[in-house]
Amino acid sequence: MTSSTEQTQATIASSHRRKHQWIGVATIAALAALVLPWLLTPQFETIRQEGPRLKRLSEPPAVSTEPIVPPVIDREALSRSKEKLDALMSAPIGNESLASFILQIGAFKNRENAKALQTKLEDLEVGRVYLRTENALTRVYVGPLLDRASAEKVLRKIQTQLSLKAQIKQYDVREHGQS
Repeated sequence: MTSSTEQTQATIASSHRRKHQWIGVATIAALAALVLPWLLTPQFETIRQEGPRLKRLSEPPAVSTEPIVPPVIDREALSRSKEKLDALMSAPIGNESLASFILQIGAFKNRENAKALQTKLEDLEVGRVYLRTENALTRVYVGPLLDRASAEKVLRKIQTQLSLKAQIKQYDVREHGQS
């Protein structure tokens, strides 16, 4: 059996050992903090004495000596394409079997009333609800809907839930596509 003095001496010895280990660790960390930057720093003196290492670039591409000719614009073709574009922009959008539809739910002079209706419609989860203000009126729309059957289904839901009459209109991106 060991006596208490022997235990105390063993504890003191292990405490001294730990203290010496910590001192060793701190010494190694301090040396690393001092020596590593010195080892990893480039030798600027040799760069200053020898000068930077330069490499010759490849030759630049040859420049054409031919004069630059501006493109020829065919005014007639440009005019024809403008006329064709104008005709397409003013043409009706598809037939009803291929068209998309929107519902116009209401038109309000007071924008706040339109926003209140927009909130109610969004709560019904009937699709995208948006406002369009033109002149003094703010219109409330739902859509676009992919076909007339789905537009009628949403229309019935709005009529039963909110007792509102709505109009089904063919969706035209030129009129309804911008928010």
